[in-house]
Amino acid sequence: MSKVLRITDGDYRVIVDNGVSGKIILDTTSGSASPRGTVVVTGDLEVKGTTTTVESTVTTIADNILTLNEGESGAGIRASFDYKAGIEIDRGSLPTARIVFDEQVPFVTGGSSGTGAFIFEDVNENFIPISVNSISAQGQLYITTPGAAINVAGTVDYEENVFNYSGGSITDPGGGVVLNNDYIPNAKGVVDYVTFALATNFQPGISQADTSVTTSDFSVSGSESTVVVTVDGVVTSNFYSNRVHLGDVKIQNNEISTLNSNEDLLLSAPGTGAVTSKDAFVITSSLYDDDAVDPAITTPNSGIKLYSSNQGSGATGLYFVNKDSTKGEIISKNRALLYSMLF
Repeated sequence: MSKVLRITDGDYRVIVDNGVSGKIILDTTSGSASPRGTVVVTGDLEVKGTTTTVESTVTTIADNILTLNEGESGAGIRASFDYKAGIEIDRGSLPTARIVFDEQVPFVTGGSSGTGAFIFEDVNENFIPISVNSISAQGQLYITTPGAAINVAGTVDYEENVFNYSGGSITDPGGGVVLNNDYIPNAKGVVDYVTFALATNFQPGISQADTSVTTSDFSVSGSESTVVVTVDGVVTSNFYSNRVHLGDVKIQNNEISTLNSNEDLLLSAPGTGAVTSKDAFVITSSLYDDDAVDPAITTPNSGIKLYSSNQGSGATGLYFVNKDSTKGEIISKNRALLYSMLF
């Protein structure tokens, strides 16, 4: 049978005389561990004290917002609270975990900055990781890592989740090298992609249409290393380690020669210019390396050919042959005077 205590003309107060150690107990167990009854408070419940302990394993709260640090009057959580307020989770023999708002954590969001952010830590203020499968930003997402970087070292072969790989190297199976355009690569993935691009996409030189400068290295091609200049599809020059080929001319050490045998090397100065030498000419008496025909046998198409041979009656060893096949040794001055007196 229910009992009702009704006070209609003022407050109702229960006081225990022994102060701090006194207790007011509402017992719904009738002295047994179970079953237990329920204490129902109809109206607001205000608890004034420093500690509220609830032993239940399940607490159901209908409020959609819980207010912590109620009554704060300053600009932010006070220093005596270490500028923090939040929720603690007892982990037994392990350090207590906390989700707290820390007034002193700096942040940068685009062009604005300030302090105050949520952190996950233990009671010793060591950071605790969080595990989620999605972060939904309400606009552009800013990540600040002062003096550090975003690290994916906890994963295995992370870059192979970003690019197509085969045998440890990036490959294109036909649909491109990227698995997903929105994935963020790590440093190794970037290095591997650059290696792939240099090997497959970039040519070893510069090129526009059929004009190019290309390179070929012995360590890759197995042929002599060279730099090739091509203009309008025609190779105009080759640069080797010890010589240069310019058109049909070869320059090697201090020698200029034609690339093709039996071709003339032409020096010309168009217009009124002249081919001028600021030093002496030496005409060797020996034939060129691949010459097998006496120079006197072949006549020039025009003009005169000068060549050196064994000294004859002219006492010079300097011979000529002209376009009319006239040939002979050019006579020295002394020998010419002698001949003029004799004949």
